[in-house]
Amino acid sequence: MLHQTLKHDSVLPKEVLESLVHSKTQSVFDGTLGLGGHADLIFKAYPQIKLYVGTDLDGQHLDAARENLKAYEDRFIGVEANFSQIDEVAAAHPFPRPLCILLDLGVCSNHLDDESKGFSHQADGPLHMAFSANQAHNCQTIVNEQSVGELTRIMRDFGEEPSAHRIALKIVAAREEKPLTRTSELKEIIEKSVHPRDRKKALTRVFQAFRMATNQELHHLSLALDKSFELMESGDRIGVMSYHSLEDRIVKKQFQTRSRPKTEATKFSLHDVVEPAEIKLITKSPITASPAEIEENPRSRSVKFRIAEKI
Repeated sequence: MLHQTLKHDSVLPKEVLESLVHSKTQSVFDGTLGLGGHADLIFKAYPQIKLYVGTDLDGQHLDAARENLKAYEDRFIGVEANFSQIDEVAAAHPFPRPLCILLDLGVCSNHLDDESKGFSHQADGPLHMAFSANQAHNCQTIVNEQSVGELTRIMRDFGEEPSAHRIALKIVAAREEKPLTRTSELKEIIEKSVHPRDRKKALTRVFQAFRMATNQELHHLSLALDKSFELMESGDRIGVMSYHSLEDRIVKKQFQTRSRPKTEATKFSLHDVVEPAEIKLITKSPITASPAEIEENPRSRSVKFRIAEKI
């Protein structure tokens, strides 16, 4: 796929510019750079930005982003890395303060639309699903090597799929005939395992579950949040866009826990403050996409955007 054909609509552009980045921001860490859509918007709205570092696991996307952001090449750095490596990135490229951290957890449209990446059930492709082309562990490894119990757990935990066990049994039976290597093969198994009226939702849930397991998405999200809060200084902000209840649950819990002072019971009080709150919530409840944005970009319909600032 040529760089010129790659396209992705940035989610909540107005909200990023108005609620996360501000006039005092000096640097940005964009953990899910994609094609650089948010970066371009931020550079244009806030010319005072001294350093913008974006990470992405897809080298093709990084090349496209570098081309798209060529006007800012003196202040932009693209790094092929997972956002959970923010500590390593910060050590190599110290951030001027205040810093804004942006994590957009949505899957780039190009991953879903490019059948060679194997993310979608809508076109036949290799059963890959890894964001990085260099990743040896992919979906094919999982479906051909994991037990019925583990396959069931993946589909239940990451996809909340009611027919997870039945699908897992059929996967194991099918791979005894020959290894599964194509998305069309997994699609056929799912369709044969559920009622026709449930097929569309089951396909979406199961493919999502295997994608999340392949890329260890929840693990890297938790790691990225821990490292981000450890790295942040007073006045730094973090904004996370999640599109799945499991992702948002992790973000919400971290934000809530860190926004409350730590207390313990003593002989004088049940709630003596032992540590002050670490952050303040910029958004008391998550920001969601407007009806107009959802109509223009349907993939924004499930986004929840939470923002916090280090105290």
